[in-house]
Amino acid sequence: MSKTCLILDCFSLVYRAFFGLPSTIKRQDGQPINAVLGFYNTVTGLMQQFQPDYLFVASDHPSPTFRHELFPQYKAQRPPMPMELKSQIPLIEDLVHSLGAPLVKLEGYEADDVIGTITKHAPSDTHCFVITTDRDALQLVSEDVTVIAPNSRANRVFTPDLVKHDMGVPPQRVPDLKALMGDASDNIPGIPLVGPKTAKHWLGLYDSLDGVIENAHLLPGKAGKNLLEGQEDALLYRHLATIEQDVPTFCCWQAGRLSFDEKQVREMLDTLGIRASIPQVG
Repeated sequence: MSKTCLILDCFSLVYRAFFGLPSTIKRQDGQPINAVLGFYNTVTGLMQQFQPDYLFVASDHPSPTFRHELFPQYKAQRPPMPMELKSQIPLIEDLVHSLGAPLVKLEGYEADDVIGTITKHAPSDTHCFVITTDRDALQLVSEDVTVIAPNSRANRVFTPDLVKHDMGVPPQRVPDLKALMGDASDNIPGIPLVGPKTAKHWLGLYDSLDGVIENAHLLPGKAGKNLLEGQEDALLYRHLATIEQDVPTFCCWQAGRLSFDEKQVREMLDTLGIRASIPQVG
């Protein structure tokens, strides 16, 4: 019988919770806890729904990543974390620890890279469900990996077929697509004058970014000329958009086996000022 592993993109869910619940939700001492509450409700709801055998929480490390070293403008347009949220991060980390889940983050890498590594090295009898609002993770989707984008109405469940329908390319070609058309959310410029329609058309003709580059001399118009002159840029952008799947982080499946002390969780909830039920799992 196959096992189930939940892999949570911590900051993705934390930001969603922070902006999804009123900032007026505070502890008696005035500490905001709207992100903590929203994160807990999301995580425990998923735990009850999936009854996972394993649970991992992947987080971004505060240090710059290898992508920033390669391309200093990477994600440079993003505003700093709001102070009202920043003060809740230690509380969320304590909450994760009380649930017995490994909180995995690694200097020089992003949560996506941790997630990619865990999915790649999962036991053969385990299906991984990646919970994130970050569409970069769609490149990880396979027969053994499903990405779920949480939604207040109905979660979006990304299978390989749905990724192809939604993005216009199969999962493994998502980095190639972003290399050509760019990705505003990560501040990856893409090739000038190459939009989604052109990028998908080129990949449909030549299968991959490498194939498109090999045939760049055949591509018409200013966009084709821009690619011909910007081949090295396109390869760099693909590298930036590609999730690493062999980062030097631990992948101990016994550590990730879902098991927690209900009393410890209750004590943590009381400390946080949260009145909520404890999920029934196992």
